[in-house]
Amino acid sequence: MSTFDPTISPWLAASSCVGFTILFVGSLYIFPVETAKSKLAKQVREHARYTAAAAAAAGTDQPLVNIHHSTTPPASPRPSSSSAISTHSNATTTSTSNALIITTTKAPSTADNRAHRKSARFQSPVENQKLDRNHPLVIKQRFKGIALTCFVVPFYLWWLFEFSGAISTDKSFWERLGRFLALLGISIPNNVFKLVNHVVLPLLLVGCLFMGPTLMMFLSNELPFQQAFDWATQRQHIQGLMGMRNFVVGPISEEFIFRACMVAIMANSGARMPLMIFVLPLVFGIAHINHAYESYVKKGRTRQALMGAAGMAAFQLLYTTLFGWFATFLFLRTSNLIGPCLCQTFCNMMGFPDVTNIQYFGRWKKWLYLTFVLGMVLFGLLLRPLTHPAWYGDEASSGYWNLTMGAPAPQES
Repeated sequence: MSTFDPTISPWLAASSCVGFTILFVGSLYIFPVETAKSKLAKQVREHARYTAAAAAAAGTDQPLVNIHHSTTPPASPRPSSSSAISTHSNATTTSTSNALIITTTKAPSTADNRAHRKSARFQSPVENQKLDRNHPLVIKQRFKGIALTCFVVPFYLWWLFEFSGAISTDKSFWERLGRFLALLGISIPNNVFKLVNHVVLPLLLVGCLFMGPTLMMFLSNELPFQQAFDWATQRQHIQGLMGMRNFVVGPISEEFIFRACMVAIMANSGARMPLMIFVLPLVFGIAHINHAYESYVKKGRTRQALMGAAGMAAFQLLYTTLFGWFATFLFLRTSNLIGPCLCQTFCNMMGFPDVTNIQYFGRWKKWLYLTFVLGMVLFGLLLRPLTHPAWYGDEASSGYWNLTMGAPAPQES
């Protein structure tokens, strides 16, 4: 049963979680990717502003910018000094002035093109330009959307918690802030031993699920300091924008929004612990379906692309929901984001366990199958002991101690 006073309407909490998801995924539509065409248009506008300012400063009424449109694309997106930008003398006046001629491209004016340009405003960069989600421009744009989401959602929660009474307004600002951060799982353990537990125990637990893949990597000499392990390749995989997204920004932002913020608002609506563990991760799984849509668009929107995207969506929904169950349970038990973030980073590094390659290991096949099963058994046996709240904090420092331990929550005065 829930030990939180239901200060927030369940319908408001549920709709807020849906809103968080829409904002998180919809950030792809907020910041468009700058293309060569948009850069050229920006360059034209900058030339116009500059020459207009120069004309005003010189006190002349001569037109300094003439823009000619052509349906033939130029040789390069940036106008050259000889063909695109030229100067000439004005022979009709006594004084001479230089006029800037900028040649830009203009597509034939048709109804289809106008409709396409109008609808493109509401398309994501991935759909409009068929850029891969791993493209640096898309990754940078996604970082902006994530930053916006992680800025807006906490401020909304702070206002809602104070307005609803989930956080007592009679206390000082720092006491209210400490309570708010505790609900979001943002706190530093009060001693080094518990800090180490936040790092080691969750990784040890999730590592049980990867006992089989780890043995496969060992037999293939792919573990660190083995023959087939390439430090340069791994360093390149971790560094850069993709590494930053997969192992830093992605895990932290997703766990913050889909775990901390959603659990905090649902707990204060009186939601029971099983509901938060098994239902909220469905939202986390649905939020990853946009990857399948991007694949469908990139492959040409064909029937074959649709079938592939549907299979991809089902698979991603399955394993992200399974991980969400574990991450939500871990967050509630530890009352901290450290464990869930580290576990997601580790899972992103390892990838989904692949049992199809076991057939290539000859006499080791049965041992590999046994290791996969043993890992799942150990995970189930150690799940509750290694996530006991006493390993990670106490009643005073853990935001969800009373919820997980079943004791009545203290009343805010």
